[in-house]
Amino acid sequence: MQEYKKPLFQKGRVLKKEGLEALWDFPAGLASTMMAGWHDGILSGFGISYTMEDNGKGQLIVEAGAVLHKGQVVLAGKEVFPFDTFDRQIVVRLYILPGYPADDFYIWPLEVRIEEIEDSTEEGLELGRFRLSQGAHLRKEYQDMQDFHTAYNTLDITNVQYAGPGGATVPPVMLQVFARMVIANKTSGEADISFALMCLGQAPVPRECILWYISRRLGTTYREMEHNEIYESLVRIAGTGSRGEGRGQRKDGPAVF
Repeated sequence: MQEYKKPLFQKGRVLKKEGLEALWDFPAGLASTMMAGWHDGILSGFGISYTMEDNGKGQLIVEAGAVLHKGQVVLAGKEVFPFDTFDRQIVVRLYILPGYPADDFYIWPLEVRIEEIEDSTEEGLELGRFRLSQGAHLRKEYQDMQDFHTAYNTLDITNVQYAGPGGATVPPVMLQVFARMVIANKTSGEADISFALMCLGQAPVPRECILWYISRRLGTTYREMEHNEIYESLVRIAGTGSRGEGRGQRKDGPAVF
């Protein structure tokens, strides 16, 4: 017969070692149970933004986040970097270095790096990429699927891997934009609507579901795909969408600021 013990911290009671152990075991046990069989990747957070200080110097801000790394949930804090690398393709990566035990902790050193694409090792976990014009705003609002992959001033997350069951999956925000485009299209079929509702109501969407949907929708053989192939396939299914004002430059158009 099993027992589940929830520690009670009440006035007048002595804080016991067993109570602290129960607190430590709970989040670790919950995470390992809920994410059994998941592939490593981002769980949440790591938003990227650019701001200009009063002195005219720019800052790149990477928000705090959580990743699944070798079955363990690892938390990273917010970081702020001076930034003045304009009109160059930049990729932001999180590196989780080999862990080691200390007296009271097991430590994973974490490092967020701002790299130029040509100098990037591609060994870390990508958090996003962009090419920023001086004086421009780094945009993170996406109006259609093609909007995720522009030449200038838009945070490109099409290569970012999120943790998911059975394999790394694509960013939930990208699937949500796709879903809204599909639902707004009055010619969408039942399979499209069903998949779109899954994208809006479930996060993360398993990689296998995405691959099967693309295969059936495009009439192709089911196969493994790179993240950029998944993105291009979803663009093909959703269509180009309507262009709005205030967007960054697409690969085939002039910049709009």
